[in-house]
Amino acid sequence: MRIVFAFLIIILATSCEKKPSDFVFDCTVFNNRNNTPVANASVKMFVQRVDGGFNTSYEQVGSTTTDASGKFVIEIEKDVFYSYRVDISHHNHFSRSVEINPDDVPFSTAYSETFDVYPKAWVATHLMNQNFSSTATFSVQSDNEDCSECCSGSNTIVQGFSVDSVFVCPVYGEQQVTVSGNYVNQNGQTVQILETAYAQAFDTTTVTVVY
Repeated sequence: MRIVFAFLIIILATSCEKKPSDFVFDCTVFNNRNNTPVANASVKMFVQRVDGGFNTSYEQVGSTTTDASGKFVIEIEKDVFYSYRVDISHHNHFSRSVEINPDDVPFSTAYSETFDVYPKAWVATHLMNQNFSSTATFSVQSDNEDCSECCSGSNTIVQGFSVDSVFVCPVYGEQQVTVSGNYVNQNGQTVQILETAYAQAFDTTTVTVVY
């Protein structure tokens, strides 16, 4: 009788360790520029279901936050999916969305992956018109991917003699950035703007342009 009872305890303990009916995602969110894990990041899991034919829309099936070591675990009930998507957000890092191929998700073991996110930094371009110049044109050049603002080639144009303004641009932290452009001085000549600075993560770097 004691042997049977002990056997039942072992079965119950084993069944509590992992649900065989679930896919398990055991992953890490990491800041590879500072070589640090990202704690308290918001993680949401979405899927495209096969039921009812091909569906391009994603359905949220789980959410959690990363622990102190940047790890998170999400379990979702096993089914047939076209795709998985993980959305990661954190106030000090750029958001990231990653699609996962169902063929890469193991059936009986956990899916394990490290998702890199970029730390935020800010470049404040301070324009000071002290020489009665007219038009100034500049852009912040950095290696941001999929940037929606302040990207290379996206010029800011400022006109007027009495300009003393600050334009703040979010960029990836831990990189060299360049503020480039030109201005037209009071003699009608075009003068180049070219200033460089190091954008430290989680901080604002000010670049002053006097024209």
